Amino acid sequence: MGPRPLVAYPETVGKRTTIAMLVIVLGSSGAIASADDSSYGGVTPGSEDSENLPPKAEEIPEGALMLTWPGFMMQEDGSLFFVQTSRPVKFGTQKSEGRLELVLHNTQVHLKNTFLPLETEFFDTPVTRATVQRRGRKDLVMVFEMREDATPTITQKKGKDGFNYVFVKFPP
Repeated sequence: MGPRPLVAYPETVGKRTTIAMLVIVLGSSGAIASADDSSYGGVTPGSEDSENLPPKAEEIPEGALMLTWPGFMMQEDGSLFFVQTSRPVKFGTQKSEGRLELVLHNTQVHLKNTFLPLETEFFDTPVTRATVQRRGRKDLVMVFEMREDATPTITQKKGKDGFNYVFVKFPP
């Protein structure tokens, strides 16, 4: 293994300064590893491969309506956001200045990390970030923070993997 370059970025929080370190590990060839060198470990919509099931899929209670995975994919004809659910879901949308909300009625969250944001600001999409949030006691909402006004196409489809998908497709 070759040298390990380190890059430090100072960040001041209050009166304290924190140094964040970025470690780049070089492979045996000396080249920096790229995203192409590793396989995607997340859910692939409609995949029949059991390796692409959501984490702890076997723990989903039978008949429960759970959001099991939020996802994002760039495509040649735009950007695609999706939510994977354990069964079909009733949904609606709400639009306001700089935001689009996909409301998933009577839906629970399968795992806490579902609430982590999908950061998309560096992709060629009208969305800078998408986040799943609770809305009252029974609903979830996927909030799309918009960099520009765009109207998506929203569809719902049962996948070959047995899960349901709601697709939110934005034009390029």
